[in-house]
Amino acid sequence: MDFGLSAAEQDFAEEVRAFLRAHPPETFPEDGTDAGYGSGAHSRAFTQALGDRGWLSMSWPREHGGQARPMMYQLVLLEELAAAGAPFGPLPGCLQVADSIIRHGSETLQREILPQVARGDATFWQGYSEPDAGSDLLALKTHARLDGDHWVLDGRKIWSSHAGIATYGTVLARTDPASTRNRGLSMLMVDNRLPGMDIRPIRSLTGQVYHYEIFMDGVRVPRDWVMGKPGEGFGQLLKGLDTDRFWGRFYKAPFLRRILGLLVEYVNTPVEGGTPPVRDPVVRRRLAHAATEIAALRALFYRAAWLIERGRPATGEVSAAKVMADELGQRVLSLGMELLGPYGVLRAGSRWARLHGEIEHQYQTSWGHTLAGGTSEIQRTTIAVRALGLPAEPRAKA
Repeated sequence: MDFGLSAAEQDFAEEVRAFLRAHPPETFPEDGTDAGYGSGAHSRAFTQALGDRGWLSMSWPREHGGQARPMMYQLVLLEELAAAGAPFGPLPGCLQVADSIIRHGSETLQREILPQVARGDATFWQGYSEPDAGSDLLALKTHARLDGDHWVLDGRKIWSSHAGIATYGTVLARTDPASTRNRGLSMLMVDNRLPGMDIRPIRSLTGQVYHYEIFMDGVRVPRDWVMGKPGEGFGQLLKGLDTDRFWGRFYKAPFLRRILGLLVEYVNTPVEGGTPPVRDPVVRRRLAHAATEIAALRALFYRAAWLIERGRPATGEVSAAKVMADELGQRVLSLGMELLGPYGVLRAGSRWARLHGEIEHQYQTSWGHTLAGGTSEIQRTTIAVRALGLPAEPRAKA
């Protein structure tokens, strides 16, 4: 396989860079905080500017208003945005949900929501986890029952990213209580503006809000706002988790490469009356090792992308890439905190903060990444079972 860009893809990468030079990301207002995954904060205006270029729907089929460009163009776009520190926040999730609507959505969902995504007007939250159903999602208690032309939805979701600033949510609910745990589940698209929706913020270590808790009390969802057929939610969940882990972490490599560039610049800064840190061979060696790991992470994600684009199983590769992305992020940012020393704990806004306080912010957010989207322990189990063919549980002794 060749992960190099074709001439057309290179031209597109330069087109994105030219756009970023003409529209500096820092000039756009922010509507949501940066959670440290590499997609930056959320700016509606910036996302809409991407929509104006036709980039949000460029890989969709032409019958849905797209350009039928290969998946690689989406990867190029996200890499360039992450490398520039652009505020594209929930955009990868929007692309993921749009793909699900194209595959499984009713004509109503395709007609009403896809154009909003293409314009950059729609963002989404994911309603999977619950207070008593995290790693064991099949223990969920959220349920929906049919009442005429509507589903009546009741339940509670937690740790839903972007929910307070989003327009819609994809909610996994039990629609057939008589079925077994992995059957009778359905994926519903829910409008945040519906009566009965109560979205409450969860404040993070940084003091900012990225996650939310959602209470749904008798929310009436149109009958045709179910994804696929009722009862098909479990299969969509499994595919959704794989794609979520891929699209939620793919741009971690260019993001970490940008962070590494800031640290390299910092250690090369002359020190009055002293020696710059770059003169320390241990510092140079640790930075070089980080660069090596970042390059390996990028290759791992492109391997997963190559499989996904061809419709091949990629669960093991995606889980491996997620584990490496999250744990490498923690290592690189821990190194950054060491190099900044006492300045590393100062937040943005402090007169003494170095690198605009970004290392402190990203360091604190990084520690939740090995939990979000499936813990690293769960991912290693997935790799063992799905990629290596090992038993899911130790065999009982004879």
